[in-house]
Amino acid sequence: MPRLGSAPRWAAAAGRWGCRLLVLLLFLVPGPGGASEITFELPDNAKQCFYEDITQGTKCTLEFQVITGGHYDVDCRLEDPDGNVLYKEMKKQYDSYTFTASKNGTYKFCFSNEFSTFTHKTVYFDFQVGEDPPLFPSENRVSALTQMESACVSIHEALKSVIDYQTHFRLREAQGRSRAEDLNTRVAYWSSVDTSQSHHMSDSKQSEEISLHGDAVCSSTAEMPAEEQEGVEERPEEDTEEEVFLKFVILHAEEDTGEALRVQSLLENDFGIKPGIIFAEMPCGRQHLQNLDDAVNGSAWTILLLTENFLRDTWCKFQFYSSLMNSVNRQHKYNSVIPMRPLNNPLPRERTPFALRTINALEEESRGFPTQVERIFQESVYRIQQAIWKETRNTVQRQSVA
Repeated sequence: MPRLGSAPRWAAAAGRWGCRLLVLLLFLVPGPGGASEITFELPDNAKQCFYEDITQGTKCTLEFQVITGGHYDVDCRLEDPDGNVLYKEMKKQYDSYTFTASKNGTYKFCFSNEFSTFTHKTVYFDFQVGEDPPLFPSENRVSALTQMESACVSIHEALKSVIDYQTHFRLREAQGRSRAEDLNTRVAYWSSVDTSQSHHMSDSKQSEEISLHGDAVCSSTAEMPAEEQEGVEERPEEDTEEEVFLKFVILHAEEDTGEALRVQSLLENDFGIKPGIIFAEMPCGRQHLQNLDDAVNGSAWTILLLTENFLRDTWCKFQFYSSLMNSVNRQHKYNSVIPMRPLNNPLPRERTPFALRTINALEEESRGFPTQVERIFQESVYRIQQAIWKETRNTVQRQSVA
């Protein structure tokens, strides 16, 4: 059985049709925890398998996504050393599966395109074996992490989240580019067919049609009243709405939109903290990253709604890491990130990410909640941040005009 490398040991077996594996390596650099990522081409009627030696008790994660080809689907199967099936999915576009090795041995996972008769697929997968070692090993330590070490751990976790999102965005970009190129090919084909058919028209008929068309256009313009012509030529531009610097924005999981609206109403109506917004109400049709940047930088405080759904949503993790990094990099954003545990489905303190435990969270169920709100959302702080925001925006506008 062929092997590639020693840590981790990879082997790729050709499918039963003996199709050659075309491997397009995005990066095959085993990390400290044994993580590897590969993008490869899976021909039609083909099957490709990979093997990994895993020690008992090791936690592993397999994540895959079909980038191009057909309906962007593939069969996936994972087996333990005894041949028992741990995971099996048919015609999946993307998925993620986490398991703990029950025994020592070689585990096998395969991707199959045997159900397709003529469509090639491009498949990306990430197989992670074990967990990364701690940034600061605990051996020979008699004290807790220092403030600098804690900051390093937070930045390290934030960068890992950024890398994951960059990978997913690259995959989505590649998938969108593939669809656009396929659509462009179809449009070009039908355009050539339509052009070839139009050549059968006689020159005289074409000239007549063009002449009649030209007369119709000119006459319709000439017969149009002067008032209507002026209206067509000169259309007043719509007045652009002035941007408003918000007092707060609530970042939340998608399942917590209702709870976020309730908290927004509580702060605005009961405490008079206006205006505010929840992330679900950000303008549609724009990228999530642009909306996140506008929300965080266009408000004085960023409220993180800590619920049970918070840790399940990878986008929420990226949001709070980005908010923390923004509060560190911008002086006027210090102490602007406010974790909040609402009444409904709150996230327990012991399960709160380490980077947020150092920040005093708003506890809605506590008696001192009104006092906390008044102490945090001060009008003087809002005015300072609003002035800085306006000056920054005016500077950008002047530079763009220049």
